[in-house]
Amino acid sequence: MKAPWIPIFTLILLTCFTCSAEPSIVTLLDRVYATPGSFFNITILTKDLAGVRTFTVRLRRGSTVLFQEVMQARDEAMVRLQAPVEPGAYYIDVLANASALTVLARASEPLPVIDEDLWRDPLLICFVWHCHQGINMMPDGTFHGPWAFTHVYEDQFKPYFTGGAYALHATLLEKHPSIKVTINWSPSLLWQWLYASKLGYYDRLKATHVPANSTQVLAAKTLLERLRALSRNGRMEVLSSFFNHPIPGYVAERFSWGSDAMAEELTWGLYVTKLAFDENPRGVWIPEMFFSMKLVDVLNLSKVTYTVLDARHHLSNSRGDVGSPYEPYLLRSESGREIYVFFRDSELSDYISFEVDPKSEEEAKAMARRFVARVLSRRIEKPEARAVIVAADGENWLFGNSLKAVFLDAVFHYIELSPKVLKAATLSEALSNAYPRLALTWVPTTSWAGGDWVWTSRSENQLQWSLIGKAGEIYSRIKRECSDEGIRLASAFCLFMALNSDVIHVEYTMQTHTEAWSRQLEMICYKGSQEADKLLSRYMTPGIQRVRVDVDCRVCGSSPLDYLPQLFVALIAALALMIYLRGRRR
Repeated sequence: MKAPWIPIFTLILLTCFTCSAEPSIVTLLDRVYATPGSFFNITILTKDLAGVRTFTVRLRRGSTVLFQEVMQARDEAMVRLQAPVEPGAYYIDVLANASALTVLARASEPLPVIDEDLWRDPLLICFVWHCHQGINMMPDGTFHGPWAFTHVYEDQFKPYFTGGAYALHATLLEKHPSIKVTINWSPSLLWQWLYASKLGYYDRLKATHVPANSTQVLAAKTLLERLRALSRNGRMEVLSSFFNHPIPGYVAERFSWGSDAMAEELTWGLYVTKLAFDENPRGVWIPEMFFSMKLVDVLNLSKVTYTVLDARHHLSNSRGDVGSPYEPYLLRSESGREIYVFFRDSELSDYISFEVDPKSEEEAKAMARRFVARVLSRRIEKPEARAVIVAADGENWLFGNSLKAVFLDAVFHYIELSPKVLKAATLSEALSNAYPRLALTWVPTTSWAGGDWVWTSRSENQLQWSLIGKAGEIYSRIKRECSDEGIRLASAFCLFMALNSDVIHVEYTMQTHTEAWSRQLEMICYKGSQEADKLLSRYMTPGIQRVRVDVDCRVCGSSPLDYLPQLFVALIAALALMIYLRGRRR
C-alpha cells in the first residue's frame, strides 16, 4: 500500500503551481507617437500582482536612460511624462519589482518622437492580404473541404464581429473610411464562390448538398457584392494570382513544361478575377512567394505590372541596386522584360502572422499601438523610407482568438489618428507616389520560407511531385496532339487541380487529392471525351461554363483497364475449360 502522504503532497504541489502565476503588465500609451516636448500619459495595467511592490517607469533612447520614476504598485496606475525635444526612436520601459534587485515582469513600448513640420509626405503603409482557399474539390464534383464558405458565414470573432475571416476584411474597411488596403482574393477562392452561386456544392464532410439559395452560399454572394463596392470606391485594390495556387517558381524551375503551364494558369487566374470583379488587376500575388526569374517574362507577357516578394529571403540576396525594402524596385529579365517588385517588411509581416495573440482587449489595443509605432520608426531609422509593405495571409493568423480582430480594428484606428505622418495606401498608389528609383537584375529562386522544404520534406510530398511531373508531361502531349478545346480545358483543369500547393504542404498533405486529379488527367489521355465530359458536364472550367467535346482525341491509346472486362471473361472461360477437362479425365 502506498503511503497516504504521497497523493496529499502531490495535491499541494499542484495547488502551488496553479496559484503561482507570474504577474503580467500591459502598458497603454495615449498616442502612437509624440511631438517634441509634448506631454503624454501612460496607463499601467497589471494582472496577478502578488509579490510586486513597486513599478519602475523609464524613458530611454537605446541603452541610455533619460528619465526614471519609481512608484508604488497597484492594479492600475497612470504616469504623465514629457517627450524629449529631439526627434527620434525612444522606448518606455515598465518594470514590476519585488525589491530593488528583483524584477518579476517587464514591458517595453516604442515611442517615436516626430516633428510633424519636418516630416515630409506621410509614410505609406500598404497592407497586402492573401485571402486564399485552394479548390477543395474531387473529380466527382464533391468538396472535401467547405472552408471557402465557412470562413465567410461562421461567427469566428464573437462577441466583437459577426461573420468569418473573409467577411471581417469588408467589415473593418466599411468601419474605417480612410483605410485602404490591397487584397489578393485568390482566383481559386473566387471560383468556389462563383461555382456555388451557380450550382451549389456537395459537402463531403457532412454528406449533404448545399444549394445555391442556401444561407451559406448567399453569404458568399453578399460578401462578394460588398467587396465589389469597396473595389469600385478605391478602398480596396484587388490582386489576382495563378488559378489554383501552384508554387510558380518551383514548378517553373523543376519541370520542362513548368513555365508554359504557369503562363496558362496565370491567364486562367486573371480571367476569374475579371469575372468576379469586372476589372483587370495591375498586380499579382505569387503563391507562397515562390519566385523564379523565369516568372518575369510570364508576368510581363500577361500585362502584370507588379508583384510582392520577401525582404529577408529575396531582396537581401538580390543583384543590382539593392537598398532598403521601403520603396518599389524595377526588375528586368535577361530578355529585357520588366516588372515592378515590392518587398514586404519581413519582421512586421511575421509579427502579424505569428506573434499577435492577445489575452485581453487592453492587450490587443496595446499590441496594435506598438505595431503602428514600429511602422513609424522605420522612417526614423531610414529617413529615405517611402512605403512599408506588410504582407501576410488574410485568414490564417486570425483564427483561434477573437481578440486578433480587435487588434486589427485598433491598428486601423491608430493609423486614422496619425494622418500627418502615416497613410494607408494601395500598392498602385504607392507605385505612383514612390516611383521606382532602383533597379535589380536578379532575384533568387526561393520562397517566403527560404526554400522549398515546406512542400518537399515528406515522402508523400515526393510522391505527389512525381505524379505532378507525369501529369504535366501528359498535358503537354494532349496540347500538342489534340485540337479540341473541350479536351484541352478538362486536361488543364486536372493539372491545375493537382498543382494546388495547399495539399502538398508538410502540415496539410493530402495525397489522395493529388492522386485523384493526376489519375483523372491520365484517364482523359486514354479515353478522351468519355472522361473529359465527366468534368465538363460539372462545369469544371475557369468560366464555370458547360463546354462540349466536338472532336474526340485519345492521345495515350487504349488503357489496360479497357481490356479488364475481356480479360475477366477470358479468365472465366479458361477456368471453366479446365474444370471440364478435369471432369473428362475422371
